[in-house]
Amino acid sequence: MKAKISVYQLFAGIVMAPLGTAILFLITPEAKQDAWIAMLIYIIPGIMLQIIYTSLWKKYPKDTIVTYMPKIFGKILGYIISIVYILFFAYEAARVARDFTDLILISSMPKVSSTIILLSIMLVSGYAAYLGLENMFRSANLFLYIWIIFFILEWLFLYRTEGTLKFYNIKPILHNGIVPVIKESWKLITFPYGETLIMAMFFPYVKETSKVRKISLLSIIFMGIFLTLNTVMFISVLGVNFASNSLFPFLRTVRLMHIGETFDRVDIFVILIMMIGGFIKVSFFMYGSMLGFSKMVKIKDTRYLALPFSVVVFFTAMLIAKNYPQHIYIGQTLTITYIHLPLTVIIPIIALIIYYIKRLIFKIDAET
Repeated sequence: MKAKISVYQLFAGIVMAPLGTAILFLITPEAKQDAWIAMLIYIIPGIMLQIIYTSLWKKYPKDTIVTYMPKIFGKILGYIISIVYILFFAYEAARVARDFTDLILISSMPKVSSTIILLSIMLVSGYAAYLGLENMFRSANLFLYIWIIFFILEWLFLYRTEGTLKFYNIKPILHNGIVPVIKESWKLITFPYGETLIMAMFFPYVKETSKVRKISLLSIIFMGIFLTLNTVMFISVLGVNFASNSLFPFLRTVRLMHIGETFDRVDIFVILIMMIGGFIKVSFFMYGSMLGFSKMVKIKDTRYLALPFSVVVFFTAMLIAKNYPQHIYIGQTLTITYIHLPLTVIIPIIALIIYYIKRLIFKIDAET
C-alpha cells in the first residue's frame, strides 16, 4: 500500500528538514547585526523556490524529482542529474550526522569516541528510515510542536534572566543600507531555504494534493520568521562578534538562561532537543536518497535499502573532513556554492524553463 502523508505533516516536514541544523548557527555572519533582516528578506526568494518546486511537481504529479528529471532533460542527461540528486541527498545526510556528532563531542562528551557517537546517530536515523515515510512525518509533526514550545519557553526564561537580552546589540540597523545586506546574504537561498528541495521527493505521497503549494508557502514563511527570531536572540544575547565566532551559538545562548534560583544549567535537555531535529533531518535526507535509488532500479520496498545506505552515510560522515573547522569551511563555503546552488536553485529553474519551451514547441508543431 502506498504511503500517505497529510498536509499538516508536510508542513512539519518542510519546516523541520532545514531547521534541524539551521537553528544551531548564525547563518549569515557577513550581514553582522543585520543578519536577522537578511533572514526576513530572503523569505521571498524562499517562497519563489517553493513555487518552482511545486510547479515542476504539478507537471508530473506522480513523480519525484528523481523520476521527472529524465522526462525533462532526456534519458541520458536526465538520469545523470537524477543520480547526482541521489548522491546529494545521501551527502546531506552525512553532513548533518557529522554536525551533530561534533556537537555532542565538543559540548558534552569530549572523551567519547566520535565513531560511537556517529554510530548511535545512524542507528536511530537508519531505523527511522526503515520504518518508512509515514512514521518519519508523524515524528516531524510531533517534534515541531515540542520545538515551538521549547522556543517560546527559551524566550521567556531569557527575558526573566537579568542582563541576557540586550537588544541594543542589533543596532545600528541597516547602517550601510539594505543592498549590502542582500548581497552578503545570498547563501540563504541555498541554506536553509534550498534544503526544502528534499520534499520534492515526497510531494506525490501527500493526500490533499490541491493544498501542497499553499502549505509549502506557509511553511517557508513560518520557518523564516522562526529563524529570524532565532537570529535576533543570538545577536541580542551574545553580540554579533561572539555569535559569529561561536561554534554553537544556540547552545551558548541557552546556557546563559536561568530557570528558578537553582536550576540554571539545561545543557543536556537542550542537546536532546537539538538531537531530535538532527535525527529527523538525517532520516529525511537518507530516505530521500533511498527512495530515489529504489525508483531508478525498480525496488518496491525501500526498507531493504536502510542498512546499506546507513553504512554509506556513516562512512561518508567519518571521512567528510579531518576536523570540525574543516567540516564547517567545506559546508559553508564549498558545499553551498558548488553543490547547493546548482542543485537547489539553478537546475530546478532550468528544468522548468525547458519544460515550457518543450511545451511551446510541441504545441506549435501540433498546430502546423
